[in-house]
Amino acid sequence: MNLEIELPSRVPVMTLPEVAFFPKVMLPLYIFESRYRDMLKTSLSGDRMFAVAGVDNSKLGQSLGTEPAYEIATVGIIRGCRTQEDGTSQLILQGLNRVHLDELYEDKSYREAAITPLNSEKDADEAVLFEKRKELFSLIKKHSTKDPKIPKELLQLVESLEEPEDFVDLVAFSIVQNYALKQKALATLSVDKRFNLLINVFS
Repeated sequence: MNLEIELPSRVPVMTLPEVAFFPKVMLPLYIFESRYRDMLKTSLSGDRMFAVAGVDNSKLGQSLGTEPAYEIATVGIIRGCRTQEDGTSQLILQGLNRVHLDELYEDKSYREAAITPLNSEKDADEAVLFEKRKELFSLIKKHSTKDPKIPKELLQLVESLEEPEDFVDLVAFSIVQNYALKQKALATLSVDKRFNLLINVFS
């Protein structure tokens, strides 16, 4: 879901292993590599946006150079940043919108990409999505009794989200453990199919 902030046509890209970044979620990041220090400096002096893309493990080793990125990623905006004396930084990035990375550019120390925003498809009635939200939460709550990795506070946060799309994205980001499934949920534009995917995971 878009937070009603206009996206640029080209953004810096950070690739992270085992991370699928979703709209609206908050992602804490520690910036220490020189390429990403350069990227952060550029972002902070401009629109404060960059994309986070997961590393496509299926393409590792196929070519030299930087990590292969999944084509479906999320652009985020820096909500807070603290730079240390040693040049490293800690920041909070809030997801804005799913995007397709159309073309990658490597003419700087960090990568940039031309992007196309991707909007979720509301292909089911709201009543159906709310019922699936209820079903998925029931499954997660049951699953949490056997999984100590799901704290009570996280369950309360998830339960507080009334909007089905926000709910299913937070579940995928914070509760689903399998990286490939997280990325599949990110790449699934249909909210209804996104629910079906996660309901199958926890059933």
